[in-house]
Amino acid sequence: MNQTPKPEADQRAGTERPSGPERHSGAERRAGQERRTGAERRRIRRREESLLARDVPNLPDKAALRQETMLINEISLVLAEKRTSLSVMRTGLAVLALPLSVLSVLIVISRYYDPGQVIYLLGPLLALCAGLVILGIYLIGSSVRRIRALNRVSAVLKGQNDNLRELSLVLKEDPGQVAVQIHDW
Repeated sequence: MNQTPKPEADQRAGTERPSGPERHSGAERRAGQERRTGAERRRIRRREESLLARDVPNLPDKAALRQETMLINEISLVLAEKRTSLSVMRTGLAVLALPLSVLSVLIVISRYYDPGQVIYLLGPLLALCAGLVILGIYLIGSSVRRIRALNRVSAVLKGQNDNLRELSLVLKEDPGQVAVQIHDW
């Protein structure tokens, strides 16, 4: 007969640890629950599914759930693109503000220098400022065009789902009310 050696703590205490089906986790022992066999688990699962089907007769089918999930994913993508465009706009505003602040400083300290003597420094600086202004205007303009296009796409997507259409109407009427409804939900 082949016996496995007992752990040292069990040998001192004179107890054996249960193995196999009679062994339970600490949480099960504390809760006083026994392990269920596979047949019992399947029977309980079938009973729960039948109760759920009886309580909710109009469960959406898998195709409708997939379609709604796809729509939510598309809207999430559009909103991510919109956030990206807003960050490009923010960058464009920062790039546009830099030349304005440099020119403001040059105007403030203009009494301390003669523009004719430092034209070799002012020329490239003004050209750089003009380039930054053009870049800022381009970034802002492209992000505004992109945001308008994304707003049109999101309007089309909102029109495909009744819940989203209702939510957008409520948002247009009273944005504060939506926060209260979502919090209560």
